[in-house]
Amino acid sequence: MVLKAPRSDVAVLLATFSLTVLFDLTIAIEAGVVLSAFLLIHRLSLTPNIGVISKQFNDNEENGDALELDKESIPKHVEVFEIVGAFFFGVTATFVEIMTRIEKDVTVRILRMRNVLSIDATALNALRHVIKYSRKNGVEILISGVHAQPMMALQQSGLYDEIGEENILPNIDAALARAKELRAADG
Repeated sequence: MVLKAPRSDVAVLLATFSLTVLFDLTIAIEAGVVLSAFLLIHRLSLTPNIGVISKQFNDNEENGDALELDKESIPKHVEVFEIVGAFFFGVTATFVEIMTRIEKDVTVRILRMRNVLSIDATALNALRHVIKYSRKNGVEILISGVHAQPMMALQQSGLYDEIGEENILPNIDAALARAKELRAADG
């Protein structure tokens, strides 16, 4: 049964068992925890968790809500990216690479973070870099659907103030409305 598990999990189990036999249980447990942590980081960094949402999308953000969108067109000159999962150092290089490719006609980008439950300091620094880069290139960043831990991290890091309260929105509906407002102000 155990040997039917993924090879990497079996390798951690066998390494822990071997260290228990060769040394002692304390060393084996410590090594097993470290190996498992590296394995988890590796798996999370392989998970594609940042993507652009096409011009038409189906929104299930507010199930059962009277204001729920069935289909919503993303306004012209607006891009919507969704981040899914933990936003941590293992995915920041991919995030920066994706977010620094700016189409010439894009003026607003929405980062949809409804599925991000945690963010670390490296991701906050990457987000800060992307915001500065985007603004330098005439693109405003809006953030929608931020959960409690990422919101606290944004506030503690000072990014909340840099982004601006008016650009951190509770859901995609509000973010799209703000994007339309910004587009109207641009003329």
